[in-house]
Amino acid sequence: MSTTEADVVGLRSAILGEVESGRRFRMMLPPGWETHDLSEKARDALLERAGARFARHHRPDLFASLSAQVERAVEEMRSQQAVALAFAGDESPTWSLGTASLLGTVRVGTPEMPLDSIVRRAIDRGGVAIDEDFRIVRWTERRAVSMDGVDLDTTMVNYLIPVPGTQRGKAVQWTLTIPHEQDLPVDDPRLEMWVELMDAHVATFQWDAKQ
Repeated sequence: MSTTEADVVGLRSAILGEVESGRRFRMMLPPGWETHDLSEKARDALLERAGARFARHHRPDLFASLSAQVERAVEEMRSQQAVALAFAGDESPTWSLGTASLLGTVRVGTPEMPLDSIVRRAIDRGGVAIDEDFRIVRWTERRAVSMDGVDLDTTMVNYLIPVPGTQRGKAVQWTLTIPHEQDLPVDDPRLEMWVELMDAHVATFQWDAKQ
């Protein structure tokens, strides 16, 4: 069973989690970011906090719509073998760049699509290694989406990190999702700053010694 928890280090926090028995990891997050698991308790806590925020802004009518969206999103993330969800807290300085969320999932290679093939396809699409050991590969994608009737684009920054001891048969994938207007240029400074920021934090990813 995958688990996650937050570990506060000064003004920063870290994701700590487990992708399989005895194989734990940690990774630093940007200042003010929060990490959550996908349990019923965590979902209810997020909804309670969102409901209080809507009440403060005199928009309780939006809560029912949000609740349904969160339910669908959590179920979808669970189906993707998600191990962690993180996003900016109310006081995070990253709000100056806009909104974004980070999802960690477990990728398992198959005979039809081994992880080596996923990496090769990522590199063919402009993917690069962000560390000297070529341990972490990053690639970006852009998709059109609709949120509450508003047409947007999302830029997704993906990072793939193999799980040791699995002969590259299993990996952790981190995906930073950034919603934005459809006419935002690919080289917009905000998107480039998001990539630079997340590169620096994903590079801190470490596996703990196997117990």
